[in-house]
Amino acid sequence: MNYSADIQKLPRNFLPADFGIKDWDSLAPYFTDLEKRDINSVEALEQWLKDASELEAVISEDACWRQIKMTCDTESKELEEAFTFFMMQIQPQIQPWSDRLNKKLLANPFLKELDQEKYYT
Repeated sequence: MNYSADIQKLPRNFLPADFGIKDWDSLAPYFTDLEKRDINSVEALEQWLKDASELEAVISEDACWRQIKMTCDTESKELEEAFTFFMMQIQPQIQPWSDRLNKKLLANPFLKELDQEKYYT
């Protein structure tokens, strides 16, 4: 068996490839899109789940890199401020939206039609 450390980033489909989190306003349109999007089929629900997952992954990666960079260079005020800004200004905005999206998912009538082997643990 061959092992490789050549980790490739997955291509983005929902967010632009060069998207970076600058502030809440840069993220808000993507949450709004997911909240307002009509989900009228299993296929539409699957796409919605993929897009929501991509958004969550980008946010998580950004937050983690801010923390890693800050802890690697503890003398950098700029890195500390970037991490603190995310935690104080962006993260609190995300939580209510995540709750609304979770409720939207649970209320969707096509949820029960998703492939149990693929989507449930």
